[in-house]
Amino acid sequence: MLTVSVKWQKKVFEGIEIDVSLPPYVFKAQLYDLTGVPPERQKIMVKGGLLKDDADWSSIGVKDGQKLMMMGTADEIVKAPEKAIVFAEDLPEEEQATNLGYSAGLVNLGNTCYMNSTVQCLKSVPELKSALSNYSLAGRSNDVDQTSHMLTVATRELFGDLDRSVNAVSPTQFWMVSFWKPHLKYLFLVLIISTEKKIPSV
Repeated sequence: MLTVSVKWQKKVFEGIEIDVSLPPYVFKAQLYDLTGVPPERQKIMVKGGLLKDDADWSSIGVKDGQKLMMMGTADEIVKAPEKAIVFAEDLPEEEQATNLGYSAGLVNLGNTCYMNSTVQCLKSVPELKSALSNYSLAGRSNDVDQTSHMLTVATRELFGDLDRSVNAVSPTQFWMVSFWKPHLKYLFLVLIISTEKKIPSV
């Protein structure tokens, strides 16, 4: 076993052990760990020229305590990402739902399962969502009756609550507006699309 030092660029690595029973490639692998210079790029000066991977140490004449010179370019150091990587499962529940495209459900108010299902189906219609988002909340036009206006606003607000939440949303306000008259429970689907903007066919 020999102990040598290696000068590379402006650095000197002291006390590097060489197992002369192993080929020089193993020594180069040690230097790779220290310098980042891959073995195939290392040029180590020894007596008679450059150190070869399969050379015989006994014929090289390296002595204990000798200083060797190495040239070579190190691999580029991998830079840490500027922004920390955040995995989907580490995001807040709200962001997980948004990123995955999930939508919150509706609370069953006792006998509103069919209404809830219909509302959630309607929420998946892009044209309806677009019409509701463009609907003026300031007031209604003359060709839209008060009930239709109130139901349209309630639907818009309910869709917004569903988009913003990952937990079940209570449709209480929507239910109160759409079911305050008995016959409206059969007509609320029609009233939803009775806005001042015509909904394109889908």
